[in-house]
Amino acid sequence: MDKAAKGQYYGEETAKALDHLGREQTPSEMVKAYALVKLAAFRAQQESCNLYPGDYFPFLEQVTQGVADGQWDDQFVLPLAQGGAGTSLHMNLCEVIAALANEQYQHRYPDKEFRAHPIEDLARFQSTNDTFPTAVILLTFEFLETVESRIIGLQEALVAKEREYETQILCGRTQLQDALPITLGQVFGGWAGPVERDRWRLHKLKERLRTVPLGGTAIGTGYSAPRDYVFAAERHLRNITGYPLCRSQNLCDQVAHSDSLAETARGMALCADNLFKFSSDLLLYASGFLNEIRHKELQYGSTIMPVKSNPVRLELIRGLSMECASAGQLICDYVKTGQLQLNANLPFISDQMIRLSTRLIRALDTAITTVNEGLVPDVNRMEANLAKSPAILNSLREVLGYARVKQLAPEISKAAPRNLADLKLWLEAHTELTRPFLDQWASPLSLTAMGGGETEAANNITNRKNK
Repeated sequence: MDKAAKGQYYGEETAKALDHLGREQTPSEMVKAYALVKLAAFRAQQESCNLYPGDYFPFLEQVTQGVADGQWDDQFVLPLAQGGAGTSLHMNLCEVIAALANEQYQHRYPDKEFRAHPIEDLARFQSTNDTFPTAVILLTFEFLETVESRIIGLQEALVAKEREYETQILCGRTQLQDALPITLGQVFGGWAGPVERDRWRLHKLKERLRTVPLGGTAIGTGYSAPRDYVFAAERHLRNITGYPLCRSQNLCDQVAHSDSLAETARGMALCADNLFKFSSDLLLYASGFLNEIRHKELQYGSTIMPVKSNPVRLELIRGLSMECASAGQLICDYVKTGQLQLNANLPFISDQMIRLSTRLIRALDTAITTVNEGLVPDVNRMEANLAKSPAILNSLREVLGYARVKQLAPEISKAAPRNLADLKLWLEAHTELTRPFLDQWASPLSLTAMGGGETEAANNITNRKNK
């Protein structure tokens, strides 16, 4: 049916909510998750007590699946950030599904009188307090799966760069001061480390996130829900979603508490924090001060300065990461506001979870694109910055001694060698070091590997990648 030809399928309760909450498009992610929970509940109703006529139920299933697929998104007109623990959205969903199913059933069987009631039938054995949080968990689990796949992609991209640049030398820095030589491969490997930990953390979070309160009804006691329905609803939810979701063994706890959502939010926000640090490092390398890694020029950098390129992707990652941190903190704050047998702020939690997840996915996608396509190391600039930095003498401390290195530092600053070849000539002329020694010392492996040895450095990369 053409969207322009659609009527208004929500009913009186949704109209009341519009007066109190205002009009806003409900996020399609939440509509989809809630519709799938309702579909599981409808199938459990039918299986456990044959609630609907046999010729009506296929219409109910078809309409509910259509809602989940986004065919009726224009009928969900309430802001997700709402009071009432999500009851308004639950009513909106029940009214739309009932109206659509009844209309289609009447069109097919005009002589039959059955009409499903949005509350008496479509909400039987269900409360907003068990179905809404189940939908939020489903929504979050799906986002978590997507985030995990992006983290794997970023890890793989960083490890590939670690291999590609394992012999490219540059100056390592601590506290924004030149310190010791490092390879660009080691820099990328350092960035890969937090991403590897993010991957492990978020994968482990799914185990605690997968329990749902479906069947607990209003306060977790399961009031009014037959046992057969409760078990069937859990099974149908797993079958419909394909996720290993399971009914909590402590439904009173699961209805009252949302700490698994706070834990997930903290894990995602920590991932965003690591992206912030990664993009901040790249901004320094790409800055006019160092200019050792060039970012891809994507668009004009100024309306008045022709020769200027802005690091738009890196700034985007940082900005999105800060939004993730904000959303993650809000989720944790909302989680602790639960009182007695319910957390009425679950709609606000779900609203911020969508914000957190979508921005994190966007930041990860941008980071992957940046690593794979948007970075060009300036190897000549790296070598020049390293050669002219007195800090490179730190790597000769064991040979020349602490005092001698301190003495040579201002002299090498004045000499300002342009590359490692110039540096070796200067050291040969001003110290007792021989050319054969300097040739060996100035190799990337000698300057950066623990104990030396190309095989050891290569094995270190391979072993971490395969973890």
